[in-house]
Amino acid sequence: MQSFLLLFGVAACATSVIWIKKSGVDPVLLSGLRLVVASVALTPLFIRDWRRHRDVLTWRHYRDAAIPGVMLALHFITWLIGVRMTPAVNSTVLVNLTPIVMPLLLIWLTGERPNRRELLATGVAGIGLSILFVSDFNLSREQFNGDLVCLGSMLLLALYLTLGRKYRHHPTVWLYLVPLYYTAAVVALLLAPVFATDLSVDWPREWYWVLALGLIPTVLGHSLLNNAMRHFRGQVVGLASMLQFIIAGVLAYLLLPNETPAWTFYPASVFILLAGVIVVGRRKSRPAASPVATATRTAPPAEGTPTGSR
Repeated sequence: MQSFLLLFGVAACATSVIWIKKSGVDPVLLSGLRLVVASVALTPLFIRDWRRHRDVLTWRHYRDAAIPGVMLALHFITWLIGVRMTPAVNSTVLVNLTPIVMPLLLIWLTGERPNRRELLATGVAGIGLSILFVSDFNLSREQFNGDLVCLGSMLLLALYLTLGRKYRHHPTVWLYLVPLYYTAAVVALLLAPVFATDLSVDWPREWYWVLALGLIPTVLGHSLLNNAMRHFRGQVVGLASMLQFIIAGVLAYLLLPNETPAWTFYPASVFILLAGVIVVGRRKSRPAASPVATATRTAPPAEGTPTGSR
């Protein structure tokens, strides 16, 4: 079941490139608006879980949700800017290179090292990426800046997801995500007057794209990815996220003009799909115990001890 939810979240995230390219709202402002939609939509779940677990919540839980919230806001802003500067397939490939850097972040922040299966899957995915870079990837002068922005956004995404793995001590995923989304929304909206080139919104035309961006890739996509970080090893989630490249390429071909993938899209997709099958198709292994979880084996539950996700 968790494998299905992870793959469904990956598919939901892959739709973001469509809504971004359809919308004409400034990227900084659009980032804030999608986060407001997600925050408001999930607030009832937060209130429900807060009532159940308020006795064990401490200021540390809110702090640990706020830190990755800042990373998410910056990721969304740079991602939206990069998507509009480079083709959909290119931008999606670049932003999902997280398995290349996530092992280092996992070792640094959580002490979690990739196992042999994850290393094998990373190597297989690397073959697919090499096909794209060598044979198909177009680093033209016009797209080069967009490519760099997408690479920067990828680093922010990897850090944000890794922090989700590190801070999985929240009693439920909603007690972590909703403060995170609200923090990210505030950061993006505060940056909008400073960095946005146009703060106007043509709501009759834009409301659909803003709502779709907030509900599908954010509420469904990012929420399920963060939930997966509580149940799977970090590198598994990073490798599974690379499947976004395939889904986004197909959607862009069907829904966007002048977004026909080159022939190299297909062999690269085979390798990346195989990498996803290697890590997600297996039975979920038990995640490494966190220091808090380890402590519960020898001591009664202390304040802030996780009680499992809901």
